[in-house]
Amino acid sequence: MFKFINERSLRTKLLFSAFVVLFFTIITVNSVALYTIYATLVYRNSLRNKLHKNMLVSQLRFSLLHKNIESVKSIFYEANENSYIKYVYFHILKNNNINIKRQLNFGLYNKKLIKNINPSIIKLNNKIIGKVYINFNLKKELQQIKLRVFWVAARFYLISLIFICIGLIIFYFIISKVTKPLLELESKMVKVSNGDYSVHIQSSSKDEIGSLVNIFNFMIKNIKGYIDKIDLISKEREELNCMAQMGEMSGMVAHEVKNAVYVINSSNKYIKNNLHIKDKNLLEFINIIEEELKRLNNMTVGFMHFAKQREPKLTDVNLNDIIIESIRILNYEIKNVNIKIIKKLDNSIGLIKGDKELLKQVIINLLINAIDAVSNMNNPIIKITSGPVIINEKDKILINISDNGEGIKDFNTNNVFKPFFTTKKNGTGLGLAISSRIVLLHKGLINAERINGFTVFSVVLPKRRII
Repeated sequence: MFKFINERSLRTKLLFSAFVVLFFTIITVNSVALYTIYATLVYRNSLRNKLHKNMLVSQLRFSLLHKNIESVKSIFYEANENSYIKYVYFHILKNNNINIKRQLNFGLYNKKLIKNINPSIIKLNNKIIGKVYINFNLKKELQQIKLRVFWVAARFYLISLIFICIGLIIFYFIISKVTKPLLELESKMVKVSNGDYSVHIQSSSKDEIGSLVNIFNFMIKNIKGYIDKIDLISKEREELNCMAQMGEMSGMVAHEVKNAVYVINSSNKYIKNNLHIKDKNLLEFINIIEEELKRLNNMTVGFMHFAKQREPKLTDVNLNDIIIESIRILNYEIKNVNIKIIKKLDNSIGLIKGDKELLKQVIINLLINAIDAVSNMNNPIIKITSGPVIINEKDKILINISDNGEGIKDFNTNNVFKPFFTTKKNGTGLGLAISSRIVLLHKGLINAERINGFTVFSVVLPKRRII
């Protein structure tokens, strides 16, 4: 039984509990009420019998006092006709005070029955003049009382059943209202167990369930924050490990490749300058070798920068000044592609502790990527914004560089900062990796995403503490 109940839902348990409570409460109340009615009726009948007996004795005494034997007979006959009286017997003694010459008996004498009946004494001047034996039909009275109580009980229990049904219906709606947030909480917890930490429950009450919902929301928010921090730390550790390994490897490879490129490039120039045969195909191949050597040389230089990334020399710098200077450096490329630059720089951002040259390298890398992305657009736009922001209750500075080019696909936003990942035909895949490393060295964050047709690169750096 208990196992069956434990396997039921909370709503079923509450409804069953309500039914049990209502049923036993109403049954108990009705039973007490019916017993009280029964005892009251029995007591009332006993009082009625006692009153009837006293009245009968008074009438007999009055009739004997007035020597009215006919009246005594009439009283006897009336008592016999009473359906509630089972047995009645009058025994009038011989008494000279009232001039009764002989004993008078009214009714059939039953010695066995008289033994079980306490007689009512008729006295005159403290002298006994007669006895009255009355036995009431208690069995019949009790049967009638029980019958009346039965019909009263039937009405009571019918009304109780109706009220139990009404109470259960009302209680069902109350339980549905109470259990609704619990069911929602259960479904949200299932989502959380499957790794979805974006759930939120709207609390509509201020009771214990509302408090539980608020605690759940607060807990999920904290868990999501902790998981985001763990993911960020894991991502940073992975990137740093990757950069360290690639830096060590690229340092060795770059050194050997740079020497080989230098030798091959010198040989190619010698062949080109001393070639007397005007073969267009041969000249085209020599030019291809020269262009590829330039690209290989640029990649080698990138490897060496990546491998020999120096530690930042921290000074007080203004990011807005770095942005303006970077735009000025790339002004020729910007005008050549006819790019519309939209600047919204907040002068209230103040200063940060950073390496001006390294941070300039980050901004220039991001601007170059944006310029490349919009170079084939009909209406190229690059937006640059800066402003204060609060992240995890700490003051930060946010820089956004966005462009309306085709940019990177959404599924590549997590890979763009990995070494050697590139979507450009002639790219090395090291520019954003170097930029990410510089930002991490400044204890900042860099992120890429697609928003409303724009590729947005966000750089978050800690604001300088003023002591």
